[in-house]
Amino acid sequence: MKKMILSALAGALCMFLVILALATHTAKKETELAQYTHVDFVSALQGECFLCGDGSGPITSLHWGEDNVGIINLNTFEVMRLEINRYDDHGQLLEEAAGYMQSSHLSGEDSSAHAYTHPDNGYAHVQISGVQYEIDRASIQGNLCQNCLDTINDLGFTRAAPAEYAVISFADRTIRPLVNCYTWFSAGNFGIDCEFKDDGAIDLLIHYCPNRYA
Repeated sequence: MKKMILSALAGALCMFLVILALATHTAKKETELAQYTHVDFVSALQGECFLCGDGSGPITSLHWGEDNVGIINLNTFEVMRLEINRYDDHGQLLEEAAGYMQSSHLSGEDSSAHAYTHPDNGYAHVQISGVQYEIDRASIQGNLCQNCLDTINDLGFTRAAPAEYAVISFADRTIRPLVNCYTWFSAGNFGIDCEFKDDGAIDLLIHYCPNRYA
């Protein structure tokens, strides 16, 4: 009987310690985010700008100009394209039904993004986990020119740290970082609904919503 009581007490203590550790980690993360003060990014570019030049990666170089968006990791500049609008090998828009859902994946050092794209319904659902909310300044400043960086610097960051993941527009050649004070924004013809979770994860619902009267 004593062993059972001791075992129960030990289990309760372990559970208490786990809860305490999680609460401490969450509080620390919230404090870090609350204390963020944005310092403008200053270009240290040595070659072509990733966005407005010709020195982009293999995915973006093939798909610039498409009416699509993607997810970019600003610490690695790897891109996951979301094929909501489909194009053929000659860059022509495909207007017939796809008949499928597409799954894609993008990995960071300690994070990952998974996307489920439904081209026939005009939307994608993206789940990003392991987000650190810390952009590698050397990476972003070494890949973008000052004009492109200033479009990011001009955002109202308030006191919320941007995630290292962002939405990239293939049509506009723009990057929009994910900041938890913006739960909705637009990128070209796309609307992006953002849910920032307590554990730091981010869920995105990206839907195609062109202006019908343009």
